[in-house]
Amino acid sequence: MKRASGMSNMDIIRSYVSGDRPFIQVGYDSNLDNANRKDGEEWVDSLGRKWEYKNGYKRRISNKGKISTEKRCVSCNMDTKWGNYLDDQVWPKTGLCYDCFIDQETKRKIDGSWKIHDDLRNLKNTKSMIIDMKDNFEEAKQYCEENQGETVKFLEEDGSEEKWLGKEDFSKILDNINGDLEMIYERLKDIDKDIEDCESKLKEHESSKS
Repeated sequence: MKRASGMSNMDIIRSYVSGDRPFIQVGYDSNLDNANRKDGEEWVDSLGRKWEYKNGYKRRISNKGKISTEKRCVSCNMDTKWGNYLDDQVWPKTGLCYDCFIDQETKRKIDGSWKIHDDLRNLKNTKSMIIDMKDNFEEAKQYCEENQGETVKFLEEDGSEEKWLGKEDFSKILDNINGDLEMIYERLKDIDKDIEDCESKLKEHESSKS
């Protein structure tokens, strides 16, 4: 299943208006183009979301206040914020610094549980991405429902305003969005079942060792 990764709800609507189906195509969001970003640079896209470019990667910055900016490894308690690019890649997905991650992976390969853990991790990461995509599609659906017959306009990243000429009939777009949402919901059900199967295999593996 290809993903509409990185697409905002307005990008989804744009694609539908132009005759594309963002759910079955690889999406592109110009707001997230990293070609000319500098390390440490922060910016806000057309939807008001904050981003940061650090160590060669873009990161979404929460608009909510943070009690702590620490990113501590759940195993050794090291603050990975002061680590290297390997820690930056590993910690968001595992909660571990790179050294502890490698140590954990090695132990799992030795005890024979690595494949199950790897499958489970990949499934959970995939579920997270699909949930994010689902949220965007649901926001796009809500936007269409609330703006039937209205002239569409929105702010670009640079603060300029784009306005579509004429008034849009969102009926066809809503039909397509609803169809794609059904596919997303079904995929989430399948992933939940696969996650449950992996967790059952892990329990069986642990029981076999005791």
